[in-house]
Amino acid sequence: MRSAATLLAAIAALLFAPEALAQKAPSVLKPKPDMFAYTMQKGDNLYTLAGRYFLHLSDYRAVQGLNRIANPRRIPVGKVIGIPVRLLRVELLSARLVAARGDVRAWNGARILPVSTGMALPIGTAVETGANGFLTIELPNGSRTTLPTRSRIVIRQLRRFLLGGAIDYDLEVGAGKAETEATPLGPGKGDLRVRTPRAVSAVRGTRFRVGYDGEQTSAEVLEGVVGVGAGNDPSEAVEAGFGARIASNGQIREEALLPPVDLVDPGKVQIDDEVDLQLNAVAEASAYHVQIGKDAGFVDVVADLLVVQPDARFANIANGNWFVRATAISQSGLEGLYQTYSMKRRLTGLSASAEGSSDTLRFRWNGAGEGWRVYRFQMMRADPATLPIVDEGGLGNEGLELHHFEPGIYYWRVGVRQFAMEGSQVEMTEKWLPFEKLIVAPQGK
Repeated sequence: MRSAATLLAAIAALLFAPEALAQKAPSVLKPKPDMFAYTMQKGDNLYTLAGRYFLHLSDYRAVQGLNRIANPRRIPVGKVIGIPVRLLRVELLSARLVAARGDVRAWNGARILPVSTGMALPIGTAVETGANGFLTIELPNGSRTTLPTRSRIVIRQLRRFLLGGAIDYDLEVGAGKAETEATPLGPGKGDLRVRTPRAVSAVRGTRFRVGYDGEQTSAEVLEGVVGVGAGNDPSEAVEAGFGARIASNGQIREEALLPPVDLVDPGKVQIDDEVDLQLNAVAEASAYHVQIGKDAGFVDVVADLLVVQPDARFANIANGNWFVRATAISQSGLEGLYQTYSMKRRLTGLSASAEGSSDTLRFRWNGAGEGWRVYRFQMMRADPATLPIVDEGGLGNEGLELHHFEPGIYYWRVGVRQFAMEGSQVEMTEKWLPFEKLIVAPQGK
């Protein structure tokens, strides 16, 4: 009888293999991670293979016996033989940290590693993001994995077999979520596995997310096809636009991912102190995940928020041209599909104050942002909808003084036009403060 630990270790596996799934062949779907399949070529025999690709020349005997080969020097061209992976020579590889922002940590064993963009991440390295951290690693074949906040991944294996050049990559998500865009792998070109402590995903070129919260593993398929099943025997195909949840008891549930989230007024230039992104609500969403990235592929993520309402406010976003994407999270916790928007950020800060008496009122203002600013002041009597009694434009930072006010109710506001260079062109943004109410009381006798 299997032990509880053995059962937990084999409760679920996900095999990302569109070619195999299309054939619906159980024998093809079943992976053999400890065995390498090799098709004999012209001029091959077990002696030549052992001399070039096996750890020891004598290892040919084990392969001969395993494949029931009578003559190790005479093997038909095209015959597929199985070679134990443990006998093959490999080249050990490293990943690379291509983007990192905020609270990012890295270590290998007991050794803490100084984090820097471009650093090598050898086998055994763990990388982790904190409450405001983001990172992306690039694997040797160009595949990329991005971690949002509060996530951790460990590089378990990165190697290339000298025989055939097939790769064997193994990443483990220990907490949070990882989004991977895998470079397509042809048949016989190896595997890229993204696992959690309780499930494994073998990838052959697709875009997907794997998450782990200590109990449940989630897989959300954005491109490609996924086979989901218990142990190492996938039996159910999950297509792009669907996700699967694997519970600690091995139960698998599949559901459609929620649709992409639309931005309200996506062309709006973000000029306020906070970037305010309004979302169109998605039915059945329990929350929304909103990200701002430097690039459209979100390799370099600069900020993200998890919000319950369809409104995300970001502080400390610098001026620039950014990209935004938002996903809806289902009641079960699966994250949905997304679409990407471009966003202009041009901080046009403005504050104003008034002081004095009915004899002299002093109005002061300040601006924030890049470029030069021209201010405008307006004042109305009794109702802000009436024509201004004061309308002064072309003002600078010095403010404005007004004299001899009759008792009554006044409304005033300040606007600014800010001009900055965008390449070889001048770009203008405009902002008005809301009306302020001002009461001038009669002078007492």
